Amino acid sequence: MSSYSVASGFGWRIHQVLLIRLLGIMILFTVCRILFYFFNQSFFPDVSFASAPRLFLGGLRFDLVAVLYTNILYVFLTLIPVTFKYRPAFQKFLDYLFIITNSIALLGNCADFIYYRFTIKRSTWSVLQEFSHENNMHKLFGGFLVNYWYVALVWVLLVAALVYLTRRWRVGTKPVRPAWQIFLVHSVLMTAAVFLFIGGVKGGFRHSTRPITLSNAGEYVDKPKEMFIVLNTPFCIYKTLKNNDYQRASFFKSEQEMNAVYSPIHYPDPNAPAFRPKNVVILIWESFGKEMVGTFNRDLENGTYKGYTPFVDSLMQHSKVHWYSFANGAKSIEAIPSVLTSIPGIMEPFILTRYTDNKLPSLPEMLQAKGYHTSFFHGAPNGSMGFKAFTNLIGIKDYYGKTKYNNDADYDGIWGIWDEEFLQFWSKKLDTFQQPFMSTLFTVSSHDPYKVPARYQGKFPKGPLPIYECMGYTDYALRRFFDSAKTKPWFKNTLFVITADHSATFAHYPQYQTSVGNFSIPILFYAPGEEMSGGASPSSNGVSPGTDSTRLVQQIDIMPSILGYLHYDKPYFGFGKNVFGNPPLNFAVNYDGAYQWFNGPYVLQFDGRKTVGLYKYQEDKLLKNNLAGRIPEVQGPMELQVKAFIQQYSNRMLDDRLTVTP
Repeated sequence: MSSYSVASGFGWRIHQVLLIRLLGIMILFTVCRILFYFFNQSFFPDVSFASAPRLFLGGLRFDLVAVLYTNILYVFLTLIPVTFKYRPAFQKFLDYLFIITNSIALLGNCADFIYYRFTIKRSTWSVLQEFSHENNMHKLFGGFLVNYWYVALVWVLLVAALVYLTRRWRVGTKPVRPAWQIFLVHSVLMTAAVFLFIGGVKGGFRHSTRPITLSNAGEYVDKPKEMFIVLNTPFCIYKTLKNNDYQRASFFKSEQEMNAVYSPIHYPDPNAPAFRPKNVVILIWESFGKEMVGTFNRDLENGTYKGYTPFVDSLMQHSKVHWYSFANGAKSIEAIPSVLTSIPGIMEPFILTRYTDNKLPSLPEMLQAKGYHTSFFHGAPNGSMGFKAFTNLIGIKDYYGKTKYNNDADYDGIWGIWDEEFLQFWSKKLDTFQQPFMSTLFTVSSHDPYKVPARYQGKFPKGPLPIYECMGYTDYALRRFFDSAKTKPWFKNTLFVITADHSATFAHYPQYQTSVGNFSIPILFYAPGEEMSGGASPSSNGVSPGTDSTRLVQQIDIMPSILGYLHYDKPYFGFGKNVFGNPPLNFAVNYDGAYQWFNGPYVLQFDGRKTVGLYKYQEDKLLKNNLAGRIPEVQGPMELQVKAFIQQYSNRMLDDRLTVTP
């Protein structure tokens, strides 16, 4: 006699419980979507009461896929046509399996309530890869719990609801029917369930239906960034788990036809002067958005806005500044390839793709061949964000991190050495390098939780967002660096480039909350030797101080522009352009749920198949007036350009053609 009770019938209740529990998880996913929008509504200013239902109802399709993937083992073990699944011990195991797996899925959704602000997209598998490089995860996670305790509380409440659902709906007793009858009936039901399961995870039952993926969210949105309301985080992780291959593009029939529109191959100017071995110093400033800089925003606050970076404002008066300047990505790990190899991260950070084993273009290697010493400085623990591995991959000779700094008294306790101390360390180390040298530093202090050293409490304006005070601190640290550097013998023989890894994680002013504003960063070129000697003519690739409000600049332009400035005399590969020369296209590119292709005053949003937006962003700062389909003389050429870029990028990655063959 069995130790567990029996009941008449075929045991239908186990299937009822399965459906009710899955429906309950679907409801909790919808709650997460509502909360995601609530926490990040400033990023979606165009979502209205009229458009919201379409976004939220469309999201159910993606929730179903995520819920089925999350519960695939639970569903299988519940449906197997055997009677031991009714045993109390096995049911208890299934209860725990259901609670644990779905708690993890809900945790992913909750994490993006906040983490979305740092990446401007839903987390994917690459995020887990990114954090695998961190050796201070316990501190980062602990800091997250302290600063965003309310998100942890939301997750606990969701898990509590999950536990209640599990306890409220139980399977009950074993059916009294003979085992062979139960096996037969449950086998039929399992076959039907498998058919429904496949249709659910595929997104439809027709033979022609392709498996649903992230881009399908575009069916429900007015603007590409609204896709991240439709999507959920577990879905994005599952769909990118092994999907780091680019798809071969075939917009153009021939290489010649494509190259006529856009080519990443750069050739030296035969009339240029000889190569000049000037030092190159690049500073990449964490989260340094244009919103922080007063000079870029004289129209804010009725003309009274001063910003939070007074030293940068003063330096801009002596630098070459492009008014419209952009990041190519939204993550720190996307900046290094963009700046030092002219390779942007499209859809996923380049560092985390398998294509890093391609032969890569490299500014450090090209300059090392000219006799340069190369170095990279990052005040975080060695290995943080994979920087040490990638800089080694592109041939940088010396890496200086928290380990080589070797003084934990200046450690901020979470991210790394305070910027002021580390920039002074950088200045002293530059003195020891033989000229010419190329050196890059990546700051750390303007990171969440946005602290400044205790001795500077109250010194810098706080502003409406916590990050502003940190920006004031790093601006001060940069001032002190230049106070030291300008006394050095190498100072006047150096080109300085100051930029950001990405814009601030979230913005205060509406024009910086758009798909264009999210990528707006400063890029400054400062050559003190030329300034003091009266500048240089444009034909000689000089960096004469002044503001250029016509030519666009982006991170991937930094490498070609430096090489152009130095009169580099060999052909090379780079997706960007030399802004000191006469590039054939005045473009910039990034990805925000769709490709954003900038050309002069227009930005085209292209989902890989069709144009979904066209804006005159320099005038229409809030991107309210979608011109798609209304000005074909602008849209047509821009579509050809972005298609040429996509085909060059994807196919060259697949074919390992990222360098110039001698």
